[in-house]
Amino acid sequence: MRTEDEAPRTERVLLVESRADPDALTGMGRGLPRPAGNEVALFLSYNYAEVPVGRRFGCCFRRADESDVVRVAVTVVAVTQQFGVVWDEIPHGWKTLAVLRFEPEVPAVVRDLPEAGAWFERPVSVYISDTATWEARTATGPER
Repeated sequence: MRTEDEAPRTERVLLVESRADPDALTGMGRGLPRPAGNEVALFLSYNYAEVPVGRRFGCCFRRADESDVVRVAVTVVAVTQQFGVVWDEIPHGWKTLAVLRFEPEVPAVVRDLPEAGAWFERPVSVYISDTATWEARTATGPER
């Protein structure tokens, strides 16, 4: 188990592979709430630490261009792996299927992600983090 405080600041990002297609939600997402209008079910890659449901983040950015940031409130709403068991956290080191809420709305960088039926179908292309992590990742100089 690894807490967020134990993870280096620059590693504290949710790694988004793709949006979950309807079949994935039916098969692997049993127990998850159906996403509301400003929520999306996403396949997340291996997680950096234990991240509790309710954790809020402040931005999304593209893996290919981390300077292309969208400031948006993101909340972890629900999490599962594939067995229909809903967890109270995103576990460290696991790939998960998670419902995330975006406020005021789902940004294009997330909305435009391709849909997939499982993990590994798409590479990680979007990161979600808090603003301090994004600033640390995009800082120049020796402290990066």
